[in-house]
This record gives sequence, C-alpha cells and structure tokens, in this order.
Amino acid sequence: MGTWGEDNFANDGARDYLAMLTTQLVATINSIESNSSRLELDEDGESMLMPSVEILALLCERAGAVPPKPGLVRRWAKKYLDLYDDTIDRIDPSPEYKAGRRKVIQNTFHWLESLADSYWTN
Repeated sequence: MGTWGEDNFANDGARDYLAMLTTQLVATINSIESNSSRLELDEDGESMLMPSVEILALLCERAGAVPPKPGLVRRWAKKYLDLYDDTIDRIDPSPEYKAGRRKVIQNTFHWLESLADSYWTN
C-alpha cells in the first residue's frame, strides 16, 4: 500500500475506500432519481437522495473524492427541483419553509455541481 502523506486519505487503501463510498452514493442517487415513486418528497427524495447529495459533496470537498460529471449533477438537480416545485404544496408547508427548503436543495446541488465543474474542467 502506497502512502504519500499524513492525512487520513493519503494512502492507496483509504483512496480505494473513498472511491467505493462515492460509487455507493452515486448509485443510491441514480437509483432513487430513476424511480418516480422513490423520488417523491415523502419517500426517499428527502430521506436518502438529498442527504446522499450532501454527503457526496462533503466527501468531494473535504476528502478529495472524485465527483460525478457536472451534467449528471445538473440532471439530478433539475429533476428533483422540478418535482419539488410540482409537489411541495401537497404537504401544505408554510411559505417560509417552502422557500427555505427549496433554497437549501438548490444550494446543495449547486455545491456539488461547482465541485464537479472544478474537477472535470481542470
């Protein structure tokens, strides 16, 4: 196993583990995104998809994980934000929650997309 630094991800085994986690998160997001019933806000959309997007962005930013391609992140974001806009009123949220939650979702996707853009264009 090659080691090239002191941090927790500065060896081949740790990088392999990080790649495995990243692959699992992307697979989870893709699986939910491709299944309209799972994507619903009161199903896996809010309980698994959005946390997975945030964890993926965190791993990319903090640990140097390889992000997905920017186009894939944009596809996920568009589909989920469109669904959010079309269905959020079903749960009768306050206007503050509706706007605030949408902004958090949008910012989370934007964070991951920015990391992806930086990685794949350099």
